[in-house]
Amino acid sequence: MCGILMYQNERSERKCLLGDYFIEFEGPEANNVDSIATKLASLHVDDVFIKECGYIVKRGPNYSGFKSVNKGKILLLSSVLSLRSPFTKQPIENDRFIIQYNGELYNDEIDASFNDTEFINNKLSQVLKDNVNENAIEEGIFNVIRSLNGEFAYNIIDTVTGKNYFGRDTIGKRSLSYCFIETTKELIVTSCNGSKIDDVYKKNFINCLNNVIYIYDSKSNEIIDTNFIIKSPYKVMEVVMENENEILALEDKLYLMLKESCHKRLVNIHPLGSKPTEKIDVGVLFSGGLDCSLITVLLCEIIIEKSLQDHFTLNLLNVAFENPRTSMQPDDVPDRKLGIKSSSEIIEKFPLVDIKFHKINVESEQYLKYKPIVLDLIYPKDTEMDLSIAIAFFFASKQSSLLNNKSSVLFSGLGADELFGGYHKFNNKSNEELIPELNKQINNIHDRNLNRDDKVIAINGVELRYPFLDEFVVEWSTSSVPLNLKRNKTILRSIARTKLLFRDISLEPKRAIQFGSKSAKMFDSKIKGTDKSS
Repeated sequence: MCGILMYQNERSERKCLLGDYFIEFEGPEANNVDSIATKLASLHVDDVFIKECGYIVKRGPNYSGFKSVNKGKILLLSSVLSLRSPFTKQPIENDRFIIQYNGELYNDEIDASFNDTEFINNKLSQVLKDNVNENAIEEGIFNVIRSLNGEFAYNIIDTVTGKNYFGRDTIGKRSLSYCFIETTKELIVTSCNGSKIDDVYKKNFINCLNNVIYIYDSKSNEIIDTNFIIKSPYKVMEVVMENENEILALEDKLYLMLKESCHKRLVNIHPLGSKPTEKIDVGVLFSGGLDCSLITVLLCEIIIEKSLQDHFTLNLLNVAFENPRTSMQPDDVPDRKLGIKSSSEIIEKFPLVDIKFHKINVESEQYLKYKPIVLDLIYPKDTEMDLSIAIAFFFASKQSSLLNNKSSVLFSGLGADELFGGYHKFNNKSNEELIPELNKQINNIHDRNLNRDDKVIAINGVELRYPFLDEFVVEWSTSSVPLNLKRNKTILRSIARTKLLFRDISLEPKRAIQFGSKSAKMFDSKIKGTDKSS
């Protein structure tokens, strides 16, 4: 996982004080916000870039690389959390392209000894070898982006044409936003923009849409957003299926697809500095509900089947808030009780897997202390609902880093409700009403959830992985699972009950994290989720 920051300022009248620099910040003494800000200030780097650095450096605790191009007209900062050997520094460049990349790729061509950032670099280099025509080179760049399988965001600079290509994957699993000011020829592309910048930039930030390959052409000074990774949005299957054998076949297929999705997200975790003889700590955002329990069980099955018991520890991270309004303590909230119950069942079934249940208790004073920090991170999201969800994830990732052994990767069950109709509001809808709702849920998840969640978790140097949002799982689930199996997650409940043999977990009702952890309505019972938080 990495942080991406680029500032491009093409004003001809601007007095550039910078030369072309490449500066590395490695180790805790150098790679921290204060140290980097001081160094960049000494080089007369623009204030807006220095302010934005604070949101980026913390995302990559292992390394940060600063690059100045074209006498300071382009400034780049990439921070790196190295989870995949070999360690690869960023920004990375070849004869023509400068690349900033954040994410994880699962393409079959990438083996255990090959880093995915280097994989992209090599593919772009091959584009130059195969083509001499500029139109063909641009189409080659598109094809490289379209070939990537995983969860990612990117910024690619073509130093010959003066074009920037940036965006997110087809679903939008990594955060990315941009600010374009046409009159001053300024462009900022960043993993997290925050709210503590000058209004002239703040009001112009836009969260990148999923699936769009954005192009900034510095020569024409325009943003082009008409190119896509896949041609059309995901669209749900509109039929109903009653044949029992066909339904069982679908359950078998989904079970195997989810298991493969978990497998490829587990086995490539090799944090920088980890030793072959040491176990790798992997976290799960664990409320005890159906989605996260299903992911946990699949991870356990993989660990047993692949004889990985000596390689991984599963840390189940259960967040609960002290709610002063109701006088409810963390051990009394619904998610804590359910988490203990579900984790006990899983531990009992998989005694050979090293599973640890962690209580992450958040006192009301801590909530008030970090509330403004979380609101700053999730900007422009600012509702009470966004805050109550984001702050739970923030403490999960923050506290997980304070355990004896840090879990740098967290698995999440996000996507199950959107793909399989888990929200209560769907229960009484007709099929005709349900179809557009499901289409909207999966195609809007990048803005509704993913951008926000990535910002508050990554700031603590932790990466999220989403087995339900694997491209193959999403494409197959939308196009092949009939509507009647998408009410109240019918197909997932059947898999939990019949294939995984967890009957009680299969019956658990949907409960939103802000209500299960009691992070909502901490001090005011009358406040609404849609109200602006202050």
